Amino acid sequence: MRPDPTAGAGLPGPAIPPGTGVGGRAGRSAGSLAGKAVVVTGAGRGLGAAYARLAAAEGASVVVNDVDIDAAAEVAASIGAVCDDSDIGTWAGAGRVVEACRSAFGRIDGLVNNAAVFRLASPYQQDPDEFRKVVEVNLLGTAYCGLHAIRAMRDQAGGGSIVNVTSGSHAGSAAMAAYGASKGGVASLTYCWAADLAGTAVRVNAVSPNAHTRMADAFERYLGDRAAGQNVGKDPSTNAPAVVYLLSDTAAGISGQVVRIDGDELSLMTHPGVAAPAVRIPAWTVAAVASAFESDLAHRQQPLGVHPTNA
Repeated sequence: MRPDPTAGAGLPGPAIPPGTGVGGRAGRSAGSLAGKAVVVTGAGRGLGAAYARLAAAEGASVVVNDVDIDAAAEVAASIGAVCDDSDIGTWAGAGRVVEACRSAFGRIDGLVNNAAVFRLASPYQQDPDEFRKVVEVNLLGTAYCGLHAIRAMRDQAGGGSIVNVTSGSHAGSAAMAAYGASKGGVASLTYCWAADLAGTAVRVNAVSPNAHTRMADAFERYLGDRAAGQNVGKDPSTNAPAVVYLLSDTAAGISGQVVRIDGDELSLMTHPGVAAPAVRIPAWTVAAVASAFESDLAHRQQPLGVHPTNA
């Protein structure tokens, strides 16, 4: 299935063979990613392009994947990368982009799961096909690429690093149920894979970026004043150093984390947890639950959206 190119996704068609039009430069010897081979999905523009450019500048050999093959080719040509337009929204397509990296460079050391589509709608107007499309690309595409990459990294010396891309919208944001649900799933994938791979040489983290992109423009247009101009003036490139760090060996002890970048702020997102203290009684009845809410829990309801904590 082919995602909407207007959302900046990286997805369909057969891979462009390495060396066709744009070729990767392997064996770069300078920078924090020197000698590493990295795939960035959705890298034809915006955040994905910023990640690919800095990864290449830091020494990585890069596969630039995007549904818009012209945009992907332009980015790839500018950094000496391999261009790929595999459909990461399918199991076979996700396998092709991972194999394109291994074919070009002999291995895959890093995967940045950036490809996504974006739709805004109220629950009264949400189109079910659009909802399915968002989940298939954003969540299943991330899962498929990650599963292929994990299996390849497990079987090679040195392991590897996966960086998923989630969003603060999964904590609750108006008109973003489909997108937020898909990105909440990406956060859960990150936690679960990190638990699965604990003690191995494969690490899994995620970033929650903030930038002024076409998605931000659509959000501003849809919500108007309610959008609060939250990403105005935030260049996509400001998010790239955190991604490159997580791909690098310097981050060898970091796994299972969601790193939030917001302009001049760098922070960790808290994992889902239990708001203490719990209310305890020997046996719960409907009346007892109602009493617990009336006397305590109703006054401690958790806020929607992203909020600072002391964790």
